[in-house]
Amino acid sequence: MKGMLRKRGSLPDVVGETHSSRRRLLTLTLAGAGVAAAAMVSGFRLYPRTSPSGGYRRVVGWNYPEGEGLFIAVKPEPSVDELRTLGRNLHQEFQDRDNMVVMIFDDSRAALDASRGSRLLGEKRFQAALAHQRAMYFKEAARGEDSLTIYAAYPATREVIRF
Repeated sequence: MKGMLRKRGSLPDVVGETHSSRRRLLTLTLAGAGVAAAAMVSGFRLYPRTSPSGGYRRVVGWNYPEGEGLFIAVKPEPSVDELRTLGRNLHQEFQDRDNMVVMIFDDSRAALDASRGSRLLGEKRFQAALAHQRAMYFKEAARGEDSLTIYAAYPATREVIRF
C-alpha cells in the first residue's frame, strides 16, 4: 500500500479496474438498454448493414396497425431502370403482405435522418434528407393498391408503376 496513489472517488480492484470505471460501464450498459427498449416500444427497428433480400440495405423499419414500413437505401443515384427493377423485386418480396410502405433513398444516412422526422432534425436537415428519396413502394390490399412511385426530384413524380 505504501507509495500507491489513489484517485479521489475510485478504489483499486483486484483486476486493476476502479469502482468509477465499473460505474461508467454500468451506466453505458443501462443507457444502451434504455435506447433498445425505447426503440422496441416505439416500433422502430434498426437493421444490420446488409439485407437478406439483396439490392438494398434496410435502414429502419416500423410496424403500424395494419402493416409494416421500411426506410431502405440503394446505391447513389440509381437509374430509372434500376428503380423499376427494385420495384418489381419489392412487389415479389412483399406479395404475402397486405399492407406495406417502403421509402427508397440513395443514401443510408439520409434514410435514417428522414425516418427521424423534422421535429428531431430541424426542417433544413430533414429537407436535405428528403432530397435523397428516389422512390416509394406502396401496397394496400383493401384498396387494391400496389405501386411504385419514382421521383424526378422528391416530391415531384416522374412515373407511377402499378403492379
